[in-house]
Amino acid sequence: MLELLWLLLPVAAASGWWAAKRERTDQDRIHAVHADRFKGLNYLLDERPDELIEAFVRAVEVDRDTADTHLALGSLFRRRGEVDRAISIHSNLIARNSLSTEQRSRAVLELGEDYMRAGLFDRAETLFRELVGQPDHTAVALARLVGIYEQEKDWQEAIEYGDHLEKLTGQSRKVETAQFCCELAEQAWQQRDAQAARAFLLQALGRDPRCVRASMLQGDIALAEGEYASAITAYQTIERQNRSYLPEIVPQLEHCYAALGRPWAVIDYLRGVHAHDHSGRLTDLLANLLISQQGEEPARLFLEDELRSFPTLSGLRRLVELKLARSESTNSDLHALYRISQHMLDDAARYQCDKCGFVGKSLHWCCPGCKSWGSIKGLPDVVFKKSSLE
Repeated sequence: MLELLWLLLPVAAASGWWAAKRERTDQDRIHAVHADRFKGLNYLLDERPDELIEAFVRAVEVDRDTADTHLALGSLFRRRGEVDRAISIHSNLIARNSLSTEQRSRAVLELGEDYMRAGLFDRAETLFRELVGQPDHTAVALARLVGIYEQEKDWQEAIEYGDHLEKLTGQSRKVETAQFCCELAEQAWQQRDAQAARAFLLQALGRDPRCVRASMLQGDIALAEGEYASAITAYQTIERQNRSYLPEIVPQLEHCYAALGRPWAVIDYLRGVHAHDHSGRLTDLLANLLISQQGEEPARLFLEDELRSFPTLSGLRRLVELKLARSESTNSDLHALYRISQHMLDDAARYQCDKCGFVGKSLHWCCPGCKSWGSIKGLPDVVFKKSSLE
């Protein structure tokens, strides 16, 4: 509040200067302005900023010379969270006929920002649409409209304005618009319109060939419709797009290969991937498949060999679990080791945004922290690699 008082001190002085500079024929208005100025000074001395601001707004006539001051004051209110006051000031500016075209455009932009902060997206949308045709503010208006349509889940409009923004600025928006296509695909699939869902997913991959979400959804749709070979093809595409997402679809792959009568094929595939990716989650998943299909001994041998070169917490937890299952007597050390590793894994983050660093235990396609699309990846569980032991 004190910083606002210091900001308004020169403003209060300026109001007197403006009042003195202008010749007024209406004596009643002159007396009113002087009265407001003296009231403003008293409010300032008494540290009553709310009354001071009201006096300032009345004392300083809105015209081309004072519009910038009002714009700055309104923006200050919005930053302080006093959105109602900001809306009042910016609305008052727009209602004036004495502003230049540029000043009015700035006031419209500021009022749109006010409405967005207040959650009044329909009003903000109307104002930003008005600014789209004005070169100085087109890019900002388009970006705000895309944000509004994301909030409202109007994905078609978000795609349209995202494309417009990309064309205007030259900055790619293909990752975001591909995700919007995936949102449309999910909506179509929920309505049991597989054809429309597939069409949206093809659009997504056309925009962003590395869109893991689109390949994952293609696999899910094919799996649900019993097209197991097609599902496998879609799921395995993820390895080329971004291998860190592969653990997400291992259970689906296992189901597809089993349905085709080749349950062992998923192990063969994952062994090939695992030769290039020793992340803990993949190690744990492969060990679990070995247990279910070949028994505990092959899984134990696999884990012991793996952990010599690529120690991971997930692998350790699984190996200790197998040793405890084989032990006839209670081994307190193994039990303690198992509890510690289990506790650490339960508390550990599994995903991280590569834009803002947000971490969490669930996969989000849109980062809750920075709102970036497709930026959250799975965290590897590798403690250290073989080269660090030599």
